[in-house]
Amino acid sequence: MTSPPSGDTAAVIDLAAALDRVMGDRAMFLRLLARFAGDYRDLIARLQAAIAAGDAVLAQRIAHTLKGAAGMIEALSLRRLALDVELALKTDGAAPPALIDALDCELTRVLVEVDALLVVPDAPALSAAPSMVSSPLPVDARDLARLRAMLDIGDGRAPELVALLRPRLLVTLGADRMAALETAVRRFDFEHALLLLAHAGV
Repeated sequence: MTSPPSGDTAAVIDLAAALDRVMGDRAMFLRLLARFAGDYRDLIARLQAAIAAGDAVLAQRIAHTLKGAAGMIEALSLRRLALDVELALKTDGAAPPALIDALDCELTRVLVEVDALLVVPDAPALSAAPSMVSSPLPVDARDLARLRAMLDIGDGRAPELVALLRPRLLVTLGADRMAALETAVRRFDFEHALLLLAHAGV
């Protein structure tokens, strides 16, 4: 099976290829990104629910649709992982938990980059994701204190706050740390989320 690439060595989205796919139409590409974010943010939960229910056909269909959508936006590592999951479900009726975890991590990385691109829709050229992440609005101390407090007491609304603060947290933490934070919060591993914030110095 495919291993997820390191965020330091592999592009999350091949922006040049994605723009070429839509013949350079940036507006259309941004619409594709917005639809992807809306349709696939809860995909891992839906996939895991289908697997837990023993519905391999539904789980395979979910992986298949993600594979196609990832291809449309040129998120190639995500596409390969979705294909691996689809094939595992088709062959064995199940997918190894480690493979689902890899898919979860890569989907989170893609969503972080999609959100960054959507936050700055008028940035020139869409030539490279790192240049898109610059923003004048890092998360402020008050919001960080609120988030830490919610994580500390195990408040189930913490994922909603992370989603609300995502663009500003992204500026403060960077893509890789943001991906790790979202994964931890999605799994309700609030202790790990607090450690990630501490290690980031925020």
